[in-house]
Order: sequence, then structure tokens, then C-alpha cells
Amino acid sequence: MNPRRCEEILDDENRGRLLLNMRRVIHHPIHFLKVIDPFITSHHPFCNHFDGHIITLRGRKWCIGCTFNTISFFSAMVILFVIFILDSTLLNRFYLFWGGAGAIIIYFFSSFSGILETRKRAKVLSKFLLGSGFACISWSILLIQGIITLDLSVKLLVIIILYLSFITLLNIKRSLEIFRECESCEYKMRWSKCPGFREVACKLIDADFVYPAEPD
Repeated sequence: MNPRRCEEILDDENRGRLLLNMRRVIHHPIHFLKVIDPFITSHHPFCNHFDGHIITLRGRKWCIGCTFNTISFFSAMVILFVIFILDSTLLNRFYLFWGGAGAIIIYFFSSFSGILETRKRAKVLSKFLLGSGFACISWSILLIQGIITLDLSVKLLVIIILYLSFITLLNIKRSLEIFRECESCEYKMRWSKCPGFREVACKLIDADFVYPAEPD
């Protein structure tokens, strides 16, 4: 069987480094997303080093962190909204803020301690703790001087900024973890050789989204 064109490029020891064709990505964003699927939801290489970071739901791989952080955050926001509608006196800003902050601190402590690395169920539960904690802090902000106020848009903006900042920090943390894991791997971050990246790299080359630079 003749090797695929992309495999010939990946295995060529004399080629330059692989470059992303940003112009083609901009012109064909939907096709690009289809090519890199299922990285869109898994966010991790497909190798046994990252099995603990991925969960399979209905045949599709999902990133545990992003998936359950999002589900828990919006679920908690809705639940707290229902409680507010039923009896707003049950929501106390002090307890919401410090309860949420405490939940987030517990999450980061357990995450950095490494006790979640080999416990997938515990990792899922920790994401619910994290998302719910941030939802509590968000509601503590919304309840400042009542929800229906002139500065509601300002409070929503603050929550959005905090949420995006929070997600950015989590992504930086996750990226550092992936790089650390990949650097210690036998493939030493050589994506063309790594079985967790090779197939996706091959698809990107076949679709002309990635190309080799001229050798130095």
C-alpha cells in the first residue's frame, strides 16, 4: 500500500517545520473545524497519557474540564435563579461569595496536589465544585443593591470579564500541563511522530491547512 501524501511529508527528515496556512483557515473556517474534529470537544491528544482528561459520551470524546465546568456553572446559575424567584431571602451575598470562593480554593488545592490525576470520577466532581463556586460568586455580584438596578449591565460585564479571565487562567494551566506531559513523553513533542497528534496533522496536510516550510 502506497503511503498517503501527508505521511510522506511527515516522515520526510529533510523537510522544514510545519506551518499553519492561516489564509486558508480564514477562508474555510467550517472545513477547518471539520478537519480538526474531535479536538474541538476533546482538547487533548488521543493517547493514553491523557485518558484521564477525556470522557466519552455517546461515542464522542469530551474534555472533562471544559465540559463539566460549563455544565455546572450554567446549571448552578439557573438553580440559584429559581431560588431567587421562589424566595430571594434565601440568597445571602456573604455566604454566596465566600462559599463560592471556598469551593474554588478546594478545587485548586485538590488539582495542584495531584490527587485527581488518576480518579476520573473525582475529577468530574471537582469540576462541578469549580463551576458551582464561580456561579455563587457571580450571583453575589448580581445581588449587589438588588438585581434590577441601573448598573445591571455593569455587573453582567464584570461577571463576563471574570468568567473569561477565569477560563483563560484554566486554559494556561491546562496548556502547561499538556506541554509538561508531552515533553516527558518518548516523542518529545514531535507531533509528526506522536500517535496522539499524527492523524490530525495528516488530515490538516491533506486539506492544505498545514504545509512544510522550506528547509533551512
